[in-house]
Amino acid sequence: MNPLAYDLLRRLARIALGWYYGRVEAVGLERVPREGAVFLAGNHPNALMDALVIGVLAPRRVRMLAKSTLFANPVAAALLRGLGVIPLFRARDVAAPDGSAAPDPSRNAQSFHAVSTALAERSAVLIFPEGTSHDAPQLAPLRTGLARMALEARDTHGVRDLVIVPLGLVFEQKEAPRSRVLLQVGHPIVPDDVSTVTTLTADVERALRAVTLNFASADEAARITTLAHALAVLLAPVRPVGDDEHTLADVVRLTRRIARAAQRAAGPTVARVAAFEERFRDFLARLDAEAVAIEDLGIDVSTTAGTRFAVRESVLALLLGPVGLWGRLNHWLPITITRQLALRGVRTRDEPAMRSVVLGLGIVLAFYALQISLVAALAGGWWAVAYALTLIPSAGHDLRYGDRTRRARARMRTYGRFRRDPWLQRALLAEADWLRHEAGALERAIDEG
Repeated sequence: MNPLAYDLLRRLARIALGWYYGRVEAVGLERVPREGAVFLAGNHPNALMDALVIGVLAPRRVRMLAKSTLFANPVAAALLRGLGVIPLFRARDVAAPDGSAAPDPSRNAQSFHAVSTALAERSAVLIFPEGTSHDAPQLAPLRTGLARMALEARDTHGVRDLVIVPLGLVFEQKEAPRSRVLLQVGHPIVPDDVSTVTTLTADVERALRAVTLNFASADEAARITTLAHALAVLLAPVRPVGDDEHTLADVVRLTRRIARAAQRAAGPTVARVAAFEERFRDFLARLDAEAVAIEDLGIDVSTTAGTRFAVRESVLALLLGPVGLWGRLNHWLPITITRQLALRGVRTRDEPAMRSVVLGLGIVLAFYALQISLVAALAGGWWAVAYALTLIPSAGHDLRYGDRTRRARARMRTYGRFRRDPWLQRALLAEADWLRHEAGALERAIDEG
């Protein structure tokens, strides 16, 4: 592994993630050992983005596994090997020399040996034991490759202190720009002397289920997560624009509570839960019809509060607006081109983000080179250096300021709506209060039942 190349790519990946997603959160990173042999075992909902999120957030350098077909190009192969990527020869990717569908077993052994060698060198190796990226609302059955590699490293290469750390990725809406991502780190697993491939695979699956969201169907996932998002907002106090009303970790915890409660409901409580969900859907539909953001239900609509809000946002616009405008002027065209190309011919939900990051890095860097060269030709080298130093910070600021501006505009619309019709706010707050209390009462009734 080339440390300089790895660190450079990691910085670029961090910037790209920050440009595409609004917030990337992590919970439990202290559970990842800072040294020693480690398998980082993650779920795989979003193709390349999964590896980028983990690689950026992990507190140490990570060696990754990638399908062997990516090494077919000599340039790509040299880059991947320089980054410490280990080729994985999967049966569906590698055909036998005679062209038949049967894989060459020796190639699989090469992958296992390379992984064992990396672990013996005290590396952290990232693996996705589901085997492939998917859109399913639950964890796919795990392949046995992780357990087999771990036991081979222990038994053949003498790696006795190996730990397996489960990593759960939750994407709020993985194809949507400015949505949120959560990485949850579970409790490490230590393969013991009696571990077998079957038992270790089962242990890893249980640990991964504890840090991921799993639903029986996509409809159930949409229903419960929508309810959890709305309840998380209703249970949190109103905060100033720019502060997160709730984190994705809060939403995920609430989602699990709702899912568990729904599974345990029995008898008359089932009908009560269904009635609650229907009333909640009607409430959200009314908010949408009234163009009221749920985060703004409890805002203070007094003249003093409105004046304070207007003054604060105006001052911030004067101070931060020019920087955001500079970022927009320099990045609107390359980002627009990237977005249009990334959405062309999309077939799966994991393609928009992956394409945006891969294409965006190349397109934005090409525009940077062109723009800096133009400034150097027109104004000289020092101006070109000064200009170059503003590019990346201004782009990130533009995106963050844009997020804030959209929220501020939504709050201003809600403020005006409630000022014109104070009874509307009272009615909506009364309904929200009933929903909060009914949610708590239902949870208590299910626990007591």
